[in-house]
Amino acid sequence: MFMPETCRLLCAFTTTAVQQVLKLLLEIGYHRCFFPQAAINQTSLFYIPQIADAIDEYGCHICKAQATGYHFGAQSCSACAAFFRRTVALRKQFKCTTGNNNCSLHYSTQTCRACRYKACLAAGMKPASVQPKKSELQKRRAFCTVSGLKRNRKFAIRRLVRVFEKGQNKADKKCEPPVSSTGLLELLLREQRQQLTEIEIKKPKTQEPSNRQTCSAPPMFTNLLGFAGSSRTASKESHLEFDALNHLINEEMKIGERRRIMFCERPVGILLGLNRTCPFTWEEIRPLRFRHFRKSLRTHILLIYEWLRSWPGYDGFSNIDRIAILRNCVLYHTILDPCYITVQIGYPDRFVMHNGQYVSSSKTSEEGWEDEQEISGETKKRIYKPLMGMMLDELVVPMVTTRVSFEEFVGLKAFISLQSSLAEVSNETKVVLHGMLNALCRTLHQYYVDISAKIAERFGNLILLLSNIIAVGQQFVEKHHEIAFFDLWQLDGLLLQLLKNAQ
Repeated sequence: MFMPETCRLLCAFTTTAVQQVLKLLLEIGYHRCFFPQAAINQTSLFYIPQIADAIDEYGCHICKAQATGYHFGAQSCSACAAFFRRTVALRKQFKCTTGNNNCSLHYSTQTCRACRYKACLAAGMKPASVQPKKSELQKRRAFCTVSGLKRNRKFAIRRLVRVFEKGQNKADKKCEPPVSSTGLLELLLREQRQQLTEIEIKKPKTQEPSNRQTCSAPPMFTNLLGFAGSSRTASKESHLEFDALNHLINEEMKIGERRRIMFCERPVGILLGLNRTCPFTWEEIRPLRFRHFRKSLRTHILLIYEWLRSWPGYDGFSNIDRIAILRNCVLYHTILDPCYITVQIGYPDRFVMHNGQYVSSSKTSEEGWEDEQEISGETKKRIYKPLMGMMLDELVVPMVTTRVSFEEFVGLKAFISLQSSLAEVSNETKVVLHGMLNALCRTLHQYYVDISAKIAERFGNLILLLSNIIAVGQQFVEKHHEIAFFDLWQLDGLLLQLLKNAQ
């Protein structure tokens, strides 16, 4: 509220100047604080006509609050506009609380809704300006549009647009929802298969091998065809095209064979061969030396990269997408591989790394935690003991408790690698990753059926582990950022680059 001195000062201005000051204050919403109704009625020093004119010019014509613009044809505040929109859209009917239909309306008091709606109409609000309530069909998100595909030539494949338009026309005739992205993919795959079938029928038997490549499908669509088994409407033949779980099992066994060759001292006949057992034995593991561990990190990253390259469709990804996926794979494989090796031969006394070296997880032993030339034992314990404890509690113990099998472990690695990469890749790559995830779910489900396991329980335990892996991954990245920032010890440069933008 203005003091008398302020009022006398305002009186010294001309009428025009006072009007300008008041209008400025009203525009920024200060009239409620500085010009309460009581003060206007009691103070004779104000220019009452000018204040009233300013309030009429900038106030809501319904409740006298600060107007925010013209809503539905009348100058009003946002509250009255929202009230009018709800009333018209929901077709509400009100009765006056007093029965007189002449209640006073002011923003500072509770108002009669019937009289408020009547005042809205009197102020000039038009019910026809209110958009009708959207149906459930209209609320659904449009995942892609024909115009959007036509504008972006990178994705606007003519065949894709034509198939989408066909699907839209069919949906309009049947009064069904528009074709979704999944339905669009199914239509596209169906047409692609039909074209490939026609090519095979028309292709001469004496055709040269070099000419066959010119008739093959583009790489991206070939990848999609491989994962078509994930769709509910896919044919039975497509289910046989890609067995995701067996593919991952074979790749994991190859990684085990390579680890034996690189880190184990055995006869050649024992080193070679694919099997599902741990690549190391209890006698072969040795205390961790950080210098050797650092040198083995580049080899570890190479194994992960080879695992990635084995994916059908990986060669069709852009370089940016490949790097994004590699970052996530390096992070989570570096966490999961030691955990599963520990489950196989180290738990509960030793935590075994990917190179066959270990640190003691027992409070009474200092194996692997000794001082070294590059890093002190105190720094080792401060950085890595809390991280190791978290990995044991969040991952190793649940794996031991639920008796995670080799098949479930390789599925878990693929789940976290694919799922964590979805938000960082292009739309084209997302389609392929979704297909791979669906194919993995299908083949893992079939694995549970074959072994007569409790499918819901086993699958649920596996999915619930994903949140634990993500939590450990965040802590893992933070610790290694701390190491790099304070230069606590010299980590592998490539690993730091990949972890820099992880998570």
